[in-house]
Amino acid sequence: MKVHEVFADALLQHGADVVFGLMGDANLSYLADYRDRGGRFVAAVHEGNAVGMADAWHRRSGRIGVASITHGPALTNSMTSLVEAVRAGSRMVVVTGSTPLEPTHFQRLDLSASALASGAGFEVVTKAQNVVRHLNRALQRTVAENRPIVLDLPIWMIDADAGDQRMISPPQHASPQVPDPDSLDEALGLLSSTPRPVVLAGRGAYDAGAKDALIELAERIGGALATTLWARDLFAGHPSNIGIYGNLAHSVASSAIGEATCVIAFGASLNPLTTYRGELTRGKKIIQVDTDPGRFGWFIGVDEPISGDAKAVAEAMNEALTDAEHEPSTGWISGIQAALAAHDPHDDFRDISGVDTVDMRSASIVLDELLPAQRTVVADVGRYIRGTLPFLAVPEPRNFVGMGAFGSIGLGLAGAIGAAVAASGELTALVVGDGGLMMNFAEFSTAVRERLPLVVLTFDDGAYGAEWDKLVAGGSDPLYSTMVWPDFADLARAFGGQGLTVRTLSDLDGLPTLLEGLAGPLLVDIRLDPAAITV
Repeated sequence: MKVHEVFADALLQHGADVVFGLMGDANLSYLADYRDRGGRFVAAVHEGNAVGMADAWHRRSGRIGVASITHGPALTNSMTSLVEAVRAGSRMVVVTGSTPLEPTHFQRLDLSASALASGAGFEVVTKAQNVVRHLNRALQRTVAENRPIVLDLPIWMIDADAGDQRMISPPQHASPQVPDPDSLDEALGLLSSTPRPVVLAGRGAYDAGAKDALIELAERIGGALATTLWARDLFAGHPSNIGIYGNLAHSVASSAIGEATCVIAFGASLNPLTTYRGELTRGKKIIQVDTDPGRFGWFIGVDEPISGDAKAVAEAMNEALTDAEHEPSTGWISGIQAALAAHDPHDDFRDISGVDTVDMRSASIVLDELLPAQRTVVADVGRYIRGTLPFLAVPEPRNFVGMGAFGSIGLGLAGAIGAAVAASGELTALVVGDGGLMMNFAEFSTAVRERLPLVVLTFDDGAYGAEWDKLVAGGSDPLYSTMVWPDFADLARAFGGQGLTVRTLSDLDGLPTLLEGLAGPLLVDIRLDPAAITV
């Protein structure tokens, strides 16, 4: 068999039944074989979006994502999405290929230098008879290293004889790390001496399956439950759940965070967004539990670091507290539970809707009610995030994909497409600004072609919002940040989807009808006043 045949077969044997990409000289042969063998190839308009789709597909499904692009400019086009995936710790393989062995080839590029510059790992197929061996290794490395691996399958090998090759499946999960007893004792001593603790779960805690153990721990120590944005809604429905810890917290959570004397974080990096650059942890004792010791103290100081698996550490703590017959103080948490039970999100703000614009917070509360409860939410980045994400719940953390690890706007639409493919018929809602949407609107055609049940919630202030705020702060005219866009609803219809323009909350009344049997993307253009955004 030829290399392109063996490689296509190996992808499917490894369970890679979906590949995102863009065809070119370096990959068209094996992609054609892959499709002939029954694999699903989701063709993107742009290589960067193909990588973003595979990234979000991994985050939503938990499986290794695969993107296939050609050589040279295909990889440079993908750099921003590749850095995003690196920063998010996504497990994925990006297959590219060296140009023909001709030093004057106009698409030549040092693939290894480009991959390493992004922070990704790099693997190169050394000879035709090793193609499966290197695919095996790339898949093994992305699991072991928790980062994307760029796999170079050189174009001059594609038609070579591959011989007989053997597939080796990668491990899907690392083995749990058991905590050091001395570290555990120190942390428990600190916990026992603090009156108002918060148990904070990050995405690492969710991935470790630590939910039940963390709830038990919070109940044993009389603590509140909180999450990072990426682990959002992990504790939804629990009476002690204060929700997102950080600058997206609601009023009750903000009060609880301010009163807390200790934070014990599981699988959370404690980055500046979670801690508000250290303001929300200042004066508190900090215990950090993580499998990666390199995270300890990276963003803020830590009193007690514990290297170990979130679930294993929480279970060990619960066992120790049981043995010690520890009795929690419940006065503080009882007050928080009462405040949470009485909390109404409308109480946290004053609606600032205009004559033909809406308050995005009010719109998000309505959307939360109108969209089906079983949904996936994907977010681009922008100032609208603070007025939208706190009000749009998800069933569990896996159903939230935040395309903001690198801080680049414009990655959300590709992420939403990848997540929608992974969600397999479940509604996916994208939260995006007008500027970020316009960066890659051509990819809307991919959602149409794939007939994805996708709702693009465009929070449209006709400006680059962060720049508006900074121009105002600097005493300059904020109108310099405004843009004149085409009508988004008309664009959506022109691309073969549906469109709805929202200037008043009542315009959302027709949304449930549009969602019935949705078999393609729907764009909802929610008009905002750039000068009236106060969050």
